Amino acid sequence: MKRLLFLLLFSISLPGRACDICGCGVGNAYYGIMPQSYRNFIGVRYRYRTYDSHLNSQLLRTKETFQTTELWGRFYPTQRIQMLAFVPYNFNFQQDAATSARLNGLGDVTILANYNVLNTNMDTLDRAFNHTLLLGGGVKLATGRSNFVDDGSLGANANFQLGTGSTDFLVNAIYTLRYQSWGWNSDVSYRISTTNSDHYRFGNRLSGSTSVFYVTSAGKNLTLMPNAGLTAEYSAKDLKNGVRNAQTGGYATLATAGVEAYWGRFVAGVNVQQPLAQELANGDSKAKQRLQVHLTVLL
Repeated sequence: MKRLLFLLLFSISLPGRACDICGCGVGNAYYGIMPQSYRNFIGVRYRYRTYDSHLNSQLLRTKETFQTTELWGRFYPTQRIQMLAFVPYNFNFQQDAATSARLNGLGDVTILANYNVLNTNMDTLDRAFNHTLLLGGGVKLATGRSNFVDDGSLGANANFQLGTGSTDFLVNAIYTLRYQSWGWNSDVSYRISTTNSDHYRFGNRLSGSTSVFYVTSAGKNLTLMPNAGLTAEYSAKDLKNGVRNAQTGGYATLATAGVEAYWGRFVAGVNVQQPLAQELANGDSKAKQRLQVHLTVLL
């Protein structure tokens, strides 16, 4: 009982800490290898991420789990314009030795528009190499609830909220090159944050990924596409009332591996990510393995 009371009192006196790469602060839409770049689609994705915080204190060590079920889709209003939409529903869980906190609900909706600068899939010419280059951007809307109260208690973390509470802007580029059964995919995205109604501003964030994939037949109407690569994320530090929060921001580099399965109009995929190097929240947060799965229908 004395230990529990100590934990509660100490946690109330401890300043809230956040990592902009964790949880809702991510803000950016994660692309990965998307199904056939010239087709419309709609699908569901599930993402799982965990972090350990307060690494230097055994008494206050905290585990944070962020799960997202996301409706995503792609639509071509014209041959050259590609629209993407991501509608997430978040399940956030935080636990230390004494208490736990949970938040479930709609996250921040992201809408993007990309222009096909290059896309050799648009014609019927027979080429040894095929590639696509898309440039564009979009907006992340403040649709997820954000009720950040900096009282030091468990769950009092700007990043633990369902959304950032701000309307943010994104620019991105996606490039895919394919030669026969081999291919290479890379994307980069930059998020420009704004200040929310609580006078909190998440740091601008740069993220990118690159991967190599191989396409092979696995039987009648079934095609498999194993892939492997790297992803990297960097976030500037957050601002509260114009004051920089030293316990935010950082970088992470992760190895990725996965497989996509095509069966007619249906596409299923799984991707795992293993951290290789990181420095999050001034060393006070550690990213663990991540998982993503999806089921998508080509239209």
